[in-house]
Amino acid sequence: MQCKGVEAGRAGTFVARLVLGSGHLQHELPGPAGVLKLPDMYENIALLRDDLKTAHAASWAELAQPGAFLTGEQRLAVVRATRAAGECALCARRKAALSPFAVSGTHDCAGEDADRTPLDAPVVDMIHRLSTDPGRLTRAWFDTLIAAGVRVETYVELVSLVTTSVIVDTLHRSLGLALPELPESIPGPLTGAVNEDAVDAGAWVPVLSAARDIAESGLPTVPNIARAMGLVPSAVALFFRTFRPHYQLKDIKLSISQAQTEFVAARVSSLNECFY
Repeated sequence: MQCKGVEAGRAGTFVARLVLGSGHLQHELPGPAGVLKLPDMYENIALLRDDLKTAHAASWAELAQPGAFLTGEQRLAVVRATRAAGECALCARRKAALSPFAVSGTHDCAGEDADRTPLDAPVVDMIHRLSTDPGRLTRAWFDTLIAAGVRVETYVELVSLVTTSVIVDTLHRSLGLALPELPESIPGPLTGAVNEDAVDAGAWVPVLSAARDIAESGLPTVPNIARAMGLVPSAVALFFRTFRPHYQLKDIKLSISQAQTEFVAARVSSLNECFY
């Protein structure tokens, strides 16, 4: 057992179709079981754009599929561990400590994972740290993780899964909605797909090779956040499908002005200690 059990809701039953809203929207996601479809995650929430609903529902369906280096069962376990981290007593103690590496213990985890998790202990610890205190992760910690047997490619896929689930769950919480139920895992072979052209640019992992051209916005045409997971193309695709509807530099489709949007974004970034 890699963690202590805590109460958690049971996963919902995976259905064969992804149907959004009243049925006028439909996003088809190919997978080993054919076209995967899920019920609308944001029923009766008129404030949300259809493209965001489509993106989140498609990403949620993809979580259950075999990835590049993790099975569907393992990928869903990552989401459960990410959720459990928010209520984990060990993570809370580490967050309050001068150094998170000075506090040891056992993580709390979602009920069914308490006795049988498909994730190794170093992976569970990584997920909890990444979910609760990412700003204090270090290269020395990363090197220890890799030395414990976690592949660099697997690390990239894990980062994508954690951040994707945080985006979806955070929006549900902000709207006062129950967290979405997880689909049933889908068996199948791992793709093992990597970007052979990824380069060592001094980061912890090989990154996407890209020109450093500057766009009209003053930012690189290929942002670092896209390069960071560039070693595993499916990891980039999953994260950006989920994230992209929330991010826009200009011509923002909101009922508030550009200046007001930037003010809100700056304030939220400050509170979240997002200095990028």
